[in-house]
Amino acid sequence: MPRNPQTTAVVTVSLPVPMAKQIERTRKAAHRTRSEVVREALRYYFHAQPDIEEAGRQAYLDAKAGKGLSPIFETVEEGKRWIATQRRQARRKG
Repeated sequence: MPRNPQTTAVVTVSLPVPMAKQIERTRKAAHRTRSEVVREALRYYFHAQPDIEEAGRQAYLDAKAGKGLSPIFETVEEGKRWIATQRRQARRKG
């Protein structure tokens, strides 16, 4: 298939050797070009992307609201004090 500069772009990527070998095995078995195999993989990835983006967005909102994630501490002692405080609050509630 001749390249049309208006409809295609050449992208060079580095891949781990096992992944490159897997692309070769897949393209040979399917009688397709490397480009076709990679395009199909990217289409699949982009199709799944909205779900991935939504999960990331929800994790960000949860973290911002203080849900589900522990804060990051500057020192171990600061972390220990936070844990002790959380335990005291849990005992009061329970």
